[in-house]
Amino acid sequence: MMPQSPSLAARAEALLNRLAQVEAQETDRQARLEIEKARLRANRTREDLEAALGVIPVLTESGVNPVIPASPALDLAGARRALRATASNLVGASVTEIASRIRSHSVNKALETAEKFSRALESALNRSVERRRQEILPPEIDQPIIAYPGASEVVAARLRRLQTLLQRKVDGLPPGELAQRLQRIVYAAASWTTDWPRLEEGLDHQHPEVQEFLRQAATEEGAAWPLITPIVQAWLTDPENSANLRVVLH
Repeated sequence: MMPQSPSLAARAEALLNRLAQVEAQETDRQARLEIEKARLRANRTREDLEAALGVIPVLTESGVNPVIPASPALDLAGARRALRATASNLVGASVTEIASRIRSHSVNKALETAEKFSRALESALNRSVERRRQEILPPEIDQPIIAYPGASEVVAARLRRLQTLLQRKVDGLPPGELAQRLQRIVYAAASWTTDWPRLEEGLDHQHPEVQEFLRQAATEEGAAWPLITPIVQAWLTDPENSANLRVVLH
């Protein structure tokens, strides 16, 4: 069960919003700056948590099952109690006293707890989307994109772009970008499945010996001499067929 951490950040923000309005005529500028700094810190954490929790249903609908690990080091309930107690003790306090309490260990620790949970949640969501990326990777994704003679260069170029996107690891993305990245991955995987067979359409009408020669020629090792059969030699004599081929000595 996921801890109700948004309420922690929201509680901290609400507390500090109230503090920013207390004794508006006080002249202790430094104390006010400290209060405002803490308030902005709580506000930022609340927004981060809301963004992370808001994207979970979207990811789930797309086949992602976010696993949010519970951390025994994060005492979320204790942090909420600390903020509630601080709010109760600040009724009628001066700005200086408020700032002093904001600097206290308990308040600072409560804010740190919310921030750590926010970072842990964001990392967990990134890992979940990365796992989904790996699950839907096409089996040929690591193979070189070769436009064989007769194949479409347009298809080859599109496959290279899809390959780059699909091989890019999901890591360090803010929650607001995760759903969009996942959508692009799913679309790219589907497009690859459609386009990959078209890459070899130019080989379909070739003799099997020519097909084998071209497939081996596209590898790092290249085509061995025995593959240059009389049929392959006859095919190579056509300048249109050999225009994109070259001989490399090892």
